[in-house]
Amino acid sequence: MTDFTQKKTDAQGLLTQAGGLPFADVQLSLAAAELALGEVADGVVITDRAGRIRYSNPVVSELCGHVVGLLPGQRLVDCLALLGENGEPLVLNLSVEEEGAEIVPSRREVRARIHRGEGDELEVSVQINTICEGARVEGFVVVLRHTTDARRISSRLSWQNTHDSLTHLPNRQSFEHALQGLLNAASEARQHHILLYLDVYQFKVVNDSLGYSAGDALLIALAKILTRCLGEGDLLGRVGSDEFALLLRDCTLEEARRIVTRLREAVNSFVFQWEDSETRPALSIGAVSVDHQAPPASQLLASANDACSAARDQGRNRIKFFSDSRKALEKRRESSWLAEIHAAIREDRLLLYRQPVVALQDKNRVHHYEVLVRMQGRDGEVISPGLFLPAAERYGMIDEVDRWVIRNIFRYMALEQSTGAGGFHYAINISGISLGDELFADFVLRELTEAGVAPSRVQFEITETSAINNLDRALVFIHKLRAAGCSFALDDFGRGASSLAYLRQLPVDYLKIDGSFVRNMLEDEIDSAMVSTVDHLAKRMGISTIAEFAETPELLEKLRVMGVDYAQGFGIAAAACLPEISGPRTTPVR
Repeated sequence: MTDFTQKKTDAQGLLTQAGGLPFADVQLSLAAAELALGEVADGVVITDRAGRIRYSNPVVSELCGHVVGLLPGQRLVDCLALLGENGEPLVLNLSVEEEGAEIVPSRREVRARIHRGEGDELEVSVQINTICEGARVEGFVVVLRHTTDARRISSRLSWQNTHDSLTHLPNRQSFEHALQGLLNAASEARQHHILLYLDVYQFKVVNDSLGYSAGDALLIALAKILTRCLGEGDLLGRVGSDEFALLLRDCTLEEARRIVTRLREAVNSFVFQWEDSETRPALSIGAVSVDHQAPPASQLLASANDACSAARDQGRNRIKFFSDSRKALEKRRESSWLAEIHAAIREDRLLLYRQPVVALQDKNRVHHYEVLVRMQGRDGEVISPGLFLPAAERYGMIDEVDRWVIRNIFRYMALEQSTGAGGFHYAINISGISLGDELFADFVLRELTEAGVAPSRVQFEITETSAINNLDRALVFIHKLRAAGCSFALDDFGRGASSLAYLRQLPVDYLKIDGSFVRNMLEDEIDSAMVSTVDHLAKRMGISTIAEFAETPELLEKLRVMGVDYAQGFGIAAAACLPEISGPRTTPVR
């Protein structure tokens, strides 16, 4: 039995028992089963005796057509529009108003349709279970189930498009959509809200040093901590790898300051423990006012993000309310990062790391290494790529970083060859900016020739998004370098919406299956099916597959049985600095 099936069975068992459990026991059961309830394909709502919502799992929001979902404290009858078989409004009778009133049945089931607006209706079965303590009704468990398996799977996939699969919070797209909806509805001048942008201090350190599983666990824990601090009607979403956004509805600046203090205290009191390591995360918070004169949602998020960046620049655990113009903030950040990256290249403070990619069908033999870049700070600290590479891309410096990497890894590979051992094969990431530079292919060929490196040892990785955005240039680059003997991998495959449409046009040798599908495939049957589908498609096209984020022996074995060719991740080895090679060297290779 898979972990997903076990979770589903456990959750359904708890729901089945709910009618006979004392109310206190039901509270304990819900705390223990919250994760399991979040994974089942059915919508689950739990109310108090007056029909007010206490809990609803993520599937409910998709079934009802809500981006935000059903909020605690609302009456279910007010936010769930049900119709009977003849189109009449259906009343579930989830309220016990007086003591001694007629006891409602312990379990009942009806057929209904959920009215989702604009003529959209969804056929469901509605199972209602009564929670009792003795003869007293204390609440209800309502299970909403699609009438066909196909619709239930479609519902799950639709929910995944609008929610973060890790934290179950709305993703950036759906959060921005909900924020824009609030702006469109806000016509009264007296309405005032606060938007917070939260950056997690120490996340990248945990992710890079302890592995992606540790980073995931930290984000899940923080999402739960932040959720417990929410008021009725507030909206929390995950809008970046280590970034959350929080919309405080009907909130003044003074109230927002008190809430921010509560958020920071909650996070500061949390100690994240992973194996033998302890980490104390903190928040950098940017805030922006939202009223009827506010700009569009995307601009509001950008302003809050800028304020958050300013808070982060001042040190950990700070908050900054947006007041400076966005242009001024960007200019200050731009000059800071431009100067630092220029200095790192000039002072030879970029570092080359490598992470092995192993052959799953050949006893995990190292097939090649992916080349990764780090920056060494002026104090000697190694700076994570997640801190400086996005800035390099945003401000047009990434092509200089790419050229530095190309030049220095080729020198290292030439030194390997000079030892007589032949050397390993290396995969080098190419940014979208470099891919769109018509002179870049000639630069690579020239450096390859001057270094004397065998082209067959060189693989280039390009992301699916950058390849599609620069399709004509990408094809020129690929054809030139493949003609010279190099190979190509399409990175992050499956993340974009146009993957299949463009795959036929890109002559690549490897597909790197996006890690967001791989990391959860033991628990999520849909993710497992996605990995299997991509692998099968690649095989039919004569393309080898590489699975990213392979972090456990169980996951490696699952990938091996599935037939995936290669794997990479912390379950094999973390990235490490290039080992020193004894021999003549004219230029230091960092």
